Amino acid sequence: MRSVFVGILILMHVIVPLVGAEGETSTVEGRETQVDVIGLNQFTVHRGEQIEVLFTLHNLGDQADTFNFDLVDAVDNLTITGLPLSKTLESGYLRQIKFNLSASIDAGYGLYNLSILFTSPNDVNWNQTETFQAKVAPYSNLNFGATGVSSFIVSPNTRTSVAMNITNNASMDDDVTFNLYTVSGWNWGWTMNSTDGPNAYETVRGDTAAYIYLWVDVPSVIDGSPLYNDGPRFQISAVSGIDGGIVQWSFDMLMNEFKNASIDEVGNDAVIEPGGVERVSIDVRNTGNSPNYLNITLEAINAQGEAIPDIPNFDRIAIDGWTMAIFGGLEENILQPNESRTIKIAFQAPLEYSSEIDIRLRVFAGGAIQNTRIVDIGASIGWERSGTVQLRTDACQSLLPSESCSADVEVYNGGNAVDSFEYSIKQVPEFVSAILIQTTTELQPGEYTNLTLIEITANASALAFELGEVVVETFLFNSDTTVGISRIPVKIAPVIRWNFTDVIEETDSNGRLSIAMTLRNEGNTADGLLVQLQSSHSTPMSFLPPNMAVYEEGVEFPRSFEVSDIPIGYNFTVRAWIDLPQDQPSNGTVWVTTTVRSQFQPSTEFVHTSTGDYTGVPWQEEVEEESFDLFGMISTGFDVLKAWSLMIGAILFSGVVIYKSVVARNLRTTEQMEMDALNQPKPQEAAGDWMNRFAPSEQETVQESSLEVNPEHFKQAFQRRSGGYKEAKAPVDASLTKAATTVLEHHSSNDLLSSADSLLSDIQINPRPSRDIETSAVQPPPPQVQTSIPAQPRNIGLPIDDDLDI
Repeated sequence: MRSVFVGILILMHVIVPLVGAEGETSTVEGRETQVDVIGLNQFTVHRGEQIEVLFTLHNLGDQADTFNFDLVDAVDNLTITGLPLSKTLESGYLRQIKFNLSASIDAGYGLYNLSILFTSPNDVNWNQTETFQAKVAPYSNLNFGATGVSSFIVSPNTRTSVAMNITNNASMDDDVTFNLYTVSGWNWGWTMNSTDGPNAYETVRGDTAAYIYLWVDVPSVIDGSPLYNDGPRFQISAVSGIDGGIVQWSFDMLMNEFKNASIDEVGNDAVIEPGGVERVSIDVRNTGNSPNYLNITLEAINAQGEAIPDIPNFDRIAIDGWTMAIFGGLEENILQPNESRTIKIAFQAPLEYSSEIDIRLRVFAGGAIQNTRIVDIGASIGWERSGTVQLRTDACQSLLPSESCSADVEVYNGGNAVDSFEYSIKQVPEFVSAILIQTTTELQPGEYTNLTLIEITANASALAFELGEVVVETFLFNSDTTVGISRIPVKIAPVIRWNFTDVIEETDSNGRLSIAMTLRNEGNTADGLLVQLQSSHSTPMSFLPPNMAVYEEGVEFPRSFEVSDIPIGYNFTVRAWIDLPQDQPSNGTVWVTTTVRSQFQPSTEFVHTSTGDYTGVPWQEEVEEESFDLFGMISTGFDVLKAWSLMIGAILFSGVVIYKSVVARNLRTTEQMEMDALNQPKPQEAAGDWMNRFAPSEQETVQESSLEVNPEHFKQAFQRRSGGYKEAKAPVDASLTKAATTVLEHHSSNDLLSSADSLLSDIQINPRPSRDIETSAVQPPPPQVQTSIPAQPRNIGLPIDDDLDI
């Protein structure tokens, strides 16, 4: 059996791979091989020389591929090394390929065509042939007349010609191609017979020299550029037509020194108040290409712009009561190329109300007076009347009834002389009144002042949210020119005032505390209420919201609600209830807080606190229906007996022991009394004396002496100490009195019967007593008369509840 199982396992391992192999299928997608060969054109090699041939291979196919390439046919006297090669390229990638080409000493000069065959092992049907040329040539030998870098000093705004010789030291003629390269934007050109754009052509015979010619336009110095002793570089390349050899020559064109200055920006002509000072800003700049200083002076001119010959040029000039001076010239400080400086021309006007003057500014760079720059600046005196007024405070946007506010303004004299301003009220809303605190203000030129302009008072009957503007117009004094209009916004603020006019709290027999609070809107706007109920205990409670109230939908006992638009002077009643706790272990008090908030001012709270006392469970009266449960009583009795069995046993045992002890003690006491009676002689009694025991005894009555007091005085004193009269209790039931009398009579009769039985027993024991004994019978002692000492009567307060009442 085991061998069969092993055979089945081996068979499964053999069959399963075969089944899987049958299910697999292989798919071969079609592919297209494409390659681009870049840079495989013409190469020059000298006899006995080996060079590297470089080209780039680009895989244009959509998959990675491997390319094989080899020389197709060999050429005599030319040797290819490094082929064949095989390179793998990813799709879209490029790769540089190189191999070596060498020419023998006997190789003939000329062009040779060579071909390389490209194939791919992944595509046997594809191949590609690329052909290139190998040129075997002698060595060329071209040399410029100068080596390294040459320098030329040029002047701005000129055309400069350049010539350079080149020598062909080879033994054969050379067709040379010339090319010029520069990074500058200067214009240039060839002055040669054969040119083509940037290239020039010249045939130089063997062992002879030739010249190349070109020109360069040197630009002007603009904004300090090009700098002194600085300029662009030009590079000329000569390419040999024999073997493609290249020789180069470079030259720099360095700018000569150029001095110049400019006046870039001039401020507006000055307008000056009488006797005032004003400055005009002017920007000057060194526009030369070398560091230099600027010469700055003032020149006096007349109204026609002509120089006044009697006044020399200087940095300060006084004429016709005017004084002009240069500030910030700093002529001794050097300015770098294209660096600027701001100077100020100050004008001090005479104390006149109308005048004007012109002055000329002259600027030139040091050493270049021929490039002097000039500009005329003017100044004039004029009495200007202007000003502004701006509202600075806005304290009347929340004005309560009968409350006042003030408005502050800032007044500015924008004129150039002392001036006054006057104010006038143009508009006042009906719900306020306004008065001007100041009517005129005098200010110096350019002076600001802040002043309280007007006082506004709201009417006592103003309603909330009334809006308006108090308009005050400001004029130049003694003119109709308006300086500005101040519009003071006024708004009456809401007065939120709610008064609790009536609060009623009641607790019914079921322990429910009911609360009713009446509030009156005594503000100046219709208002709403947000009402919330809170309690110190977790117990059922709820508002009784009116129909107009808004509260959470679906809540059985809402504890908050919202009421809107309660008019001024109207009352609103809040009603709520709370069930006092019935399950607390002790007595206590419930604190109920009703919080009322205004819709306009939710931060203002009106809070009323109510209290309700509740009784704890131990003090509550339990009312249960009377019923008799026999089995319940038996079960309870059994449980009690089981729980207290040991205690009951101990009590019974203790009772038995105590009972035995009491019985034994009584027995010993009785025996002792009998022994004493036997040992004591008894008196002889007559036979008839025993009847005297049943005779009633008469006791002498002793009257105690007491003080005599007036009945009225005693009554008054008694009432003062005992308090008011107490109402009499209800009369005792006659059946109770009869029962008590029966009990007392029963006890009295039992006592008499006991005494009689005892006496009869004594007679039976001693039937004939002796005479002596009878005559010496001891009589009971007479009752002692107790004399009492007269004392003051005590005042005893009557209790509230008489203990004698049944």
